[in-house]
Amino acid sequence: MFGQAALATNAYRRLAVESAALGADSHQLIAMLFEGAQTAISQARAAQARGDISAKAVASSRAIRLVDEGLKVAVDRNVGEMGESLFQLWSYCARRLLHAHLKHDDGAYAEVSALIGQIESAWAAIGPNGAPTTLRRAA
Repeated sequence: MFGQAALATNAYRRLAVESAALGADSHQLIAMLFEGAQTAISQARAAQARGDISAKAVASSRAIRLVDEGLKVAVDRNVGEMGESLFQLWSYCARRLLHAHLKHDDGAYAEVSALIGQIESAWAAIGPNGAPTTLRRAA
């Protein structure tokens, strides 16, 4: 009984995220990636603290994918030093998240969360009308 309720809740959450993404502009989509990555890192850290290896693996995988297949892919490396630097930062974060998961290293999770937080704050301060050209435009 509770399993079905959890499945329905997860489906509702996915639908809410998908609906928000469909109506979002490029700036909002990147903000959603930041938020998702931070949430996944927090979930991985909490799962690690309580010894729930399975939940940690799911959350760590989600965080890595959001960074590696979301934030990193959004960067246009051809626009100069800033683009390349952001690309390298996201590559580093993905590697550190993998390390954090494999070595049960909460400090690495905290490091990546802090790095994402700094970029996320700067991104929020830019606002949707001043989005830098180092990001690929959403099609």
